[in-house]
Amino acid sequence: MVPDESSAGVKTMDRLERVYLDRNLKRSLQAQLADQMKAMIQAGKLRANQRLPSTRSMAEQLRVSRNTVVAAYESLYGEGYLQAKERSSFIVGSATQAFRSRPQQAAAGRAQVSTPLQPVAPKPFRPAQPDVNLFPLKIWNRHRTRVLRRESSLLQYQARFSIGLDELRLNVAGYLRDSRGVRCSWDQIAITGGSQQALFLLGHLLVDRDHSAYMEDPGYPGARRSWEAARATVVPVPVDHEGIQLPLPEAPDASLIYVTPSHQFPLGTCMSLARRLALLDVARQRSLWIIEDDYDAEFRYSSAPQPSLQGLDEHQRVIYMGSFSKTLFPGLRLGFIVLPPELVEPFTRLKMVADDQGPLIDQATLAAFLDSGAFYAHLRRCRRVYSERQQFFVELIRRTGLPLEFPITGRGMNLAGRLMDGRDDQALSERLDGAGLDIPALSGYGTQAKPRGLLFGLTAFDETAIAAGVRDLVRGFR
Repeated sequence: MVPDESSAGVKTMDRLERVYLDRNLKRSLQAQLADQMKAMIQAGKLRANQRLPSTRSMAEQLRVSRNTVVAAYESLYGEGYLQAKERSSFIVGSATQAFRSRPQQAAAGRAQVSTPLQPVAPKPFRPAQPDVNLFPLKIWNRHRTRVLRRESSLLQYQARFSIGLDELRLNVAGYLRDSRGVRCSWDQIAITGGSQQALFLLGHLLVDRDHSAYMEDPGYPGARRSWEAARATVVPVPVDHEGIQLPLPEAPDASLIYVTPSHQFPLGTCMSLARRLALLDVARQRSLWIIEDDYDAEFRYSSAPQPSLQGLDEHQRVIYMGSFSKTLFPGLRLGFIVLPPELVEPFTRLKMVADDQGPLIDQATLAAFLDSGAFYAHLRRCRRVYSERQQFFVELIRRTGLPLEFPITGRGMNLAGRLMDGRDDQALSERLDGAGLDIPALSGYGTQAKPRGLLFGLTAFDETAIAAGVRDLVRGFR
């Protein structure tokens, strides 16, 4: 309730003359006034126990209604910045005395304020981006509505589902057995917050400090960062036309090998059957864990997919992982791991420390989406559209005569293009960024191996966007 008013202090009014209210902003006038007064109190310009102008005089000065000033004062009163002085007026709260000891910090904080970021669509040709416009959002929301109507308990804490809702784990196990030849039972499945959380947790589970982790070179930077976060020494291993090269280099106390056998990231190589069997033999002999990241194996356009590495493993040394970020949409943040039986319990304990339950409503919706067959219909549509876009892009590049060669096509979300004129791919990538394109340099994915080329993601862009992007690409080259 607003107290009775008396005349305002002259000095305080002088300071408040700097308040500026912009009627063109979406933020209300009372909120603007409260924000600016709060900033003055925090900066020490309005000090504890200092009397404020009456709401009437303040309203006249700012040329706003008295109710606007009343609302701003009461907002600050509710937050503890102001106090009501008997029945006369408001004063700055005595608790704000602490702000006087840090005026320099307040000034520094204001100098570092940046503009809030807004979500944006990916620029051509950012890699590994699905086309979210193809996603059947109405069908998804229909399943979500039914889930919420049926399972109100999903709104509660459910820590017993720390590695995923059982219903979803059952559906994922069935999908992997049928489509990828993975050998598992549903209770070996752990649902994670995307593939990056899975890699982070596996690094902390499998790698001790100063141990080594093998990975492909060039390879996925997110995996490299996960092993480094676990304080492991990353040992890069070159990749040839059959996949990761063997024999592996010597490394002290090596714990794991990270590979992308179905579609090597970023080069696109598919690991041969002979190399897969040899790698499994190395893992068995040296007691190494193999982490098989099958990140976009669903997208093969001209041939059947190779069987998963995990499906060939007779000694349970392979940890299979994947994500729904590529097949559905990245904002879902749901991935999965197939764990050997001996790792299920320790992984569960670790997952509970990081995240005692995932988004159960989304998990239940995904389970229904899989069970209904809508997921498989969506995949079929994506394969067809992505294949057409890849063919369209390759043909356009061929017509331009640009010095780009694509050794591996017909699968995956990305295409690795090799530069045939020997130019600096990093400098070229930076120049293309200035032209509004997002095309990373291949050499940036390697530590020792430095292939010269560019990595193109095509799946998120329709033919109109691809054609426009290629025109910008030609200008950037020339």
